[in-house]
Amino acid sequence: MDILNEREVVFELENLRCCEIERQWQKRSDCCYNSIVNQMMSPRYSKYRKVLLLSMFIFLFFIIKQTTILNDNKQQVNHMNEIEKIQIMCGELCKTSRVGHSGLFFHKTTGKNIESCSENVHIISAVAQAKRDLSKIEFVVLNVLDGSKRTNFDCCIYGDEKLSVYRIKAVVKETYRENRKFADLKARQYQCFVHNIKFQMKYIQLVGKKEFCNSSHIRQPVSYAPVKENKFAICAKIAYNYLNPLHIIEWFEYQKMMGVDTVLIALQQINEDAYAVFKYYEREGIAILISFPCKLPGNIDRSFAPDKWHYHQSTHDEQVAVYSCKEILQGFGFVAIVDLDEYIVNGNFLKYTDILKSELLPAFPNAAAFTLRVSFFITDWGVSGVEPLITSKYIRRSKPIFSRYKNIYLPNRSATMDTHLVWPMKGYRRIMLRSHNVILYHYRKCKNSDNTTDVCMSFSKHSDTKMMKVMFELYDKVVAVKRRCGISA
Repeated sequence: MDILNEREVVFELENLRCCEIERQWQKRSDCCYNSIVNQMMSPRYSKYRKVLLLSMFIFLFFIIKQTTILNDNKQQVNHMNEIEKIQIMCGELCKTSRVGHSGLFFHKTTGKNIESCSENVHIISAVAQAKRDLSKIEFVVLNVLDGSKRTNFDCCIYGDEKLSVYRIKAVVKETYRENRKFADLKARQYQCFVHNIKFQMKYIQLVGKKEFCNSSHIRQPVSYAPVKENKFAICAKIAYNYLNPLHIIEWFEYQKMMGVDTVLIALQQINEDAYAVFKYYEREGIAILISFPCKLPGNIDRSFAPDKWHYHQSTHDEQVAVYSCKEILQGFGFVAIVDLDEYIVNGNFLKYTDILKSELLPAFPNAAAFTLRVSFFITDWGVSGVEPLITSKYIRRSKPIFSRYKNIYLPNRSATMDTHLVWPMKGYRRIMLRSHNVILYHYRKCKNSDNTTDVCMSFSKHSDTKMMKVMFELYDKVVAVKRRCGISA
């Protein structure tokens, strides 16, 4: 009992000593704190007090902001993880949103000032950079009709596997300037850089900043531009409405005689025989056919036919087809933008590449493009030659003039182009061929054939039998293809 009392006394003394030490430290701490506060409150340190308070406020604001960002990111990552889990779990059932509507598991998140790409941006084509080694491709270009008010989008790129997805910011490469203030849907190019991608690209989407990449929504196939550095290609833009199949065959066979390697053309609504001819040349390997919307997007009822041409909007519809040509044919040595009723003709009927390499480029070594004069063969003037070929049936033409002219351009020297103009890269220039015998022959009606005041009705008429030199060879080729395609007309 005495031992316990002794221990209790010792324990009590220790407690008293600790309490005394704590009181001493507290007293010193209070003194120091009061001293610092008194000094800070004194007029002498007033400016430091303001700095200290401001620093504390900035520090607190930074902590709050970082916490908010981390929470948002955490929620977004968790949401994306949940989507991936559901995609794996339900497989094909998750593709109920294929047409672009919100599905059961893929609710489309939108917020104020955030646009949905599927509603405002219409992708016509998506083309990867022209590289022989696909692993060295650095970008993909999307050619679109864009009705968005802002251009703040991302690219979602997909491979073969469901979870092979790559997301990157979409950068505006170019917007067509013609009539753009009045066009609802602007021809525009977006560029997506893909040098860090680890899989082969198959499909691509544009999405808003707060939209998710969703493989169940509409995706655009990625085309790979061929590399043919010494070859000649033609961009024929868009085929639409009724087209005479025999005239198409004649045009293609002439291009083959002139050494053309590839013809790129977008198909809209055309007649059955014309479609059969295009598919024949696609199987032969000379034609690349891409689709173009049968019903053009937007609220304006329009088409490429003269009676439904919308002055402001239709130029952008046509330009997006030129943009597709620009990207798909970027790996060629030479490209001409001409229509299916236009022929590039020279007196000796040399192949196009031979004329360029032996005559034009030696004379103009810094040329990015050659602008051709045009001779109009007006069909309203009546038959003046020998049927059935259009090039031998009409042999009266206008003098060569720079009206509705077209160009042959070098892709590696040209920055951009439209139907009638080419903008060279720095150090190069566009050459107007004023006296050379390479001329564009254009076979067409007057826009208003019953109007005698139409400018084309006032052209002076000159006989030109140059195309008669190839008439028999061309005729034999046309008859043979007509038979293969089963065309009775």
